[in-house]
Amino acid sequence: MPTVEARYWEKLEGGKVKCTLCPRNCVIPEGGRGFCLVRRNAGGKLVTTVYGEITSANYDPVEKKPLYHFYPGAVIFSIGTNGCNLDCKSCQNWEISRQDTPHLRQVLPPNALPELASRYGSIGVAYTYNDPIIWFEFVKDAAEKVKEAGLKNVLVTNGNISIEALRELLPLIDAFNVDLKGMDREYYLKFSSFPNPNVWQVCEEVKKAGKHLELTKLIVPGFDNFTPEYFERFGRWIAENLGKDTPIHYSRFFPAYKLLNTPPTPVEVIDLAYDVTREFLWYVYVGNVIEPERESTYCPQCGALLVKRAGYSVEVLFTPDGRCPECGRPVDFVF
Repeated sequence: MPTVEARYWEKLEGGKVKCTLCPRNCVIPEGGRGFCLVRRNAGGKLVTTVYGEITSANYDPVEKKPLYHFYPGAVIFSIGTNGCNLDCKSCQNWEISRQDTPHLRQVLPPNALPELASRYGSIGVAYTYNDPIIWFEFVKDAAEKVKEAGLKNVLVTNGNISIEALRELLPLIDAFNVDLKGMDREYYLKFSSFPNPNVWQVCEEVKKAGKHLELTKLIVPGFDNFTPEYFERFGRWIAENLGKDTPIHYSRFFPAYKLLNTPPTPVEVIDLAYDVTREFLWYVYVGNVIEPERESTYCPQCGALLVKRAGYSVEVLFTPDGRCPECGRPVDFVF
């Protein structure tokens, strides 16, 4: 598809432009492109080079996003393109997020999405694989079409986007999974080459808007501290700012991208993160490990099993009207 004029940018002197879509605020000279690879200065105007173009598409379990409290057991049509505004050292999708691969892209206009998103029992569209923030123009147009068709929109993102742009997307997005790298700017700079994260404010805005939010935290040797005090910080912040009902998924690191020589995260560290954070939050999960008891959901009031999980195998045990089968407490699920 032809390039499309981008949103959220300013014209500067000397033919330069400044992209304001995310806090990186790239200043881009004529003919250059932003850190994300897909927003380019064309004749003193910022354009997106990936509007309507995808590198990846699949029908995934919604649990793969991961979303455990949003239509459990459902399928969702998942798409992504090139580019990302972060450069995480362990990126599993670096071939598309940190490389421009136009030869892999196929055209998918927004009006084609509702039909694709309604196949095979899919509940809607997840914008994922790379970061959909840098695909803003297409995601907004596509999400409008999907919503008009009565389907769901899900954003799987690192969560670093300008608040103005976020507020434009919020009415269209039903659920977010935000990949929370760390709890301070130093972590983002060291691990993701990102100097000005605002992900914490973004998460608060999502929650205030009443949207479903789940968090993912990859635990990486050499970057994360393997102590109870370290994981307590995550639990306290989430409980105090987002609510005790906000799920977090702790994921085990395996060697990838720039960390091929780093060993996998010890399983006992994942378990430690789970145990510590459960003191503050009702819903904590583990990923990239086989521990069904720590993948399942329990009632925060009586401890009854609400959803039994083993990988992507899901058994819903709460009542059809959304209550705990033992104590009758309403469950914290969208279903």
